[in-house]
Amino acid sequence: MGTFAMISGHQHSKDLSFAEMMSLKSSSRDRQVDAVYAADPQMLEMAAARAKAALRGNSASIARPQRFSALSN
Repeated sequence: MGTFAMISGHQHSKDLSFAEMMSLKSSSRDRQVDAVYAADPQMLEMAAARAKAALRGNSASIARPQRFSALSN
């Protein structure tokens, strides 16, 4: 049984009917929307700023782990 099936409590995804897949997709989307509404507004603003920076290509404003070779300099 795959991760998808274990999380959703349903049979393996390739065994689901189209209606069952659409129902799972809808309930997943609803959970995501509920999570956004329940989130701290300040955290949402920070996440939005990081996403905007990534879309603009402004990598300087995104904290990323450094390569090990850069740490030795």
